[in-house]
Amino acid sequence: MKNSRRISSQILCIVIIAFLLFFLFTTSIISYQYRKNTSELITLSSQHSVQQLNEGFNTFYQQLIYIMVQLSSDSTIKSYLEETPEDTFCYYQMQRYVNTYLQSYNGFFSYSNVNIILYGKNNCTYTTYNETVALEDTGIMDEDFMQKVQKNPKRMGIDYYHRGITRETRDKYYTFTACSLFDPYSQSPYGYILIAIDESCFSSLYFNLRQDDNRFSVMTHDGLILSDSDPRQIGRTDRELLDISGSKTAGIAVDYQDKKYIPVSAENAFFDVRIVQLTDYSTITSKVFSNTLIVVCITGLILAAALLFLVFAVRRITRPIQNLTMAMYNIDWDRASKRPAAVNCGGCLEAEQLGAAFDKMFLELDTYLDNLAREQNARRLAEQNALQSQINPHFIYNTLASIKYLSAAGRSQDVISGITALIDILRKTIGDTRETIPLEEECALLESYFKIQQLRYGNGIRLMLQISEDCRNFLVPKLFLQPLAENAIFHGFTDNNPLGDISIYAAKMEDTLIIEVIDNGQGIPSHILATILSDDAALIRNKGFTGIGVKNVNDRIKLIYGAAYGLHIASLEGYGTQITIKLPLIEPGTTHCI
Repeated sequence: MKNSRRISSQILCIVIIAFLLFFLFTTSIISYQYRKNTSELITLSSQHSVQQLNEGFNTFYQQLIYIMVQLSSDSTIKSYLEETPEDTFCYYQMQRYVNTYLQSYNGFFSYSNVNIILYGKNNCTYTTYNETVALEDTGIMDEDFMQKVQKNPKRMGIDYYHRGITRETRDKYYTFTACSLFDPYSQSPYGYILIAIDESCFSSLYFNLRQDDNRFSVMTHDGLILSDSDPRQIGRTDRELLDISGSKTAGIAVDYQDKKYIPVSAENAFFDVRIVQLTDYSTITSKVFSNTLIVVCITGLILAAALLFLVFAVRRITRPIQNLTMAMYNIDWDRASKRPAAVNCGGCLEAEQLGAAFDKMFLELDTYLDNLAREQNARRLAEQNALQSQINPHFIYNTLASIKYLSAAGRSQDVISGITALIDILRKTIGDTRETIPLEEECALLESYFKIQQLRYGNGIRLMLQISEDCRNFLVPKLFLQPLAENAIFHGFTDNNPLGDISIYAAKMEDTLIIEVIDNGQGIPSHILATILSDDAALIRNKGFTGIGVKNVNDRIKLIYGAAYGLHIASLEGYGTQITIKLPLIEPGTTHCI
């Protein structure tokens, strides 16, 4: 035997390959996990920054609300916005007072680029601007956000990226917030507060959070950028960034403007804006590479030492197995009897046990093969019997009894109609070797059978079919509804003059066909209902009828489709019985595997 085929050589090759794969796998996992942990750490840091920035916006909003509340509670301001000045000098005095008053609130902010404008119902305008503003001449009162405030005095309006309303600010853009000054006694507004917020107010909130590898953006829900750490982006509509901020991508690198970033975003409910932070993904790559290289080197040294140890251990362990292999190799299997002589080998305990097990295997092999052959034959016979077993058309007895009754009553025309219907049923059942047929054909067979019963009992019992159009072509076991309807006729209603309805419904429910057979008969006693699916045949015989009954229909469905399908019976004495049949959705030309 060549050395390359020895078990020790093969094991060593496998071990070396396994170690190499393990090394590559471990390196990949370590690199991936380290990259993931770094990414998660950066993501957590970004989330903390975004949360801090969001809280800054909330604080800013609360400051705006505080100013509006203070101004709305000042009676002097209220009088200046309601009363018309007597002359220009009076109006000038009012301007000086209000301007000085409003300037005191500007110091309330940690940033100065916020201007407050008051506009009264007397058409007087007071501002913190250094120039006079006639608000009615700017057209801002006719814009949508002001119109909404005028229609709903209790609402605060916001307009983003709006051009300035003075000569000095008309070339810049601001965020305007507005609310009504509402008089609770007259139930009407006596003026409006309009606050112009410069972009620098927003950028100052994240100024201390900025780093070289991140970018902050404040944008509306239609993608308009109100503030950005990159000033070139302000005023642009960036749908790509909007989609990234709205997706569930926190901690996952995304492509944006030909680079990879880790996005983190938050919604500010007060200003109704979205805050986005993008962190450059290359930062993670640079941090991970150097540390991963160190880990790979250490792991490689450890695996190399372990490999040398395993080479020595494998050679020591496999030497007895090689001895056993040589002993087994020398057996002439072509000339050996059915049970060869015992294999004797030395070496370790495991090798001796393998030799004894090898000898015992031949001893038990004959018995095992004989038992296996008998089990397979028994299983095959059972399968053949299951496939060959058919539901006997047990209704023939009752049908012939009905025809006999009609003949005895001298109703020859009904006898002819009954025999014709019976012939039609037998032609479609006995002459048709299919095990399953479309539900529409099964309903037609049931109607033919019901026609025979009506010849005997008249219209006292009625059959109502409610079959969904999309269920008519699904395959069902042939002649499975007839025993259920027959059971309802002979056991659900009185024997002499049955009166009642038998309704059959069929509909799809996900991947299942649900068929319900409902009668309004006398119901099934509870002690029979509990065992009807196991003792139904005996129950029918006790009543004086023969046939397979409900249990056999249930058994046949389970035999064809599996244990997940079959019948469920619910009944209440004096009210009726409901049989729910669960079948798979099988269309013609397809098969169902259990």
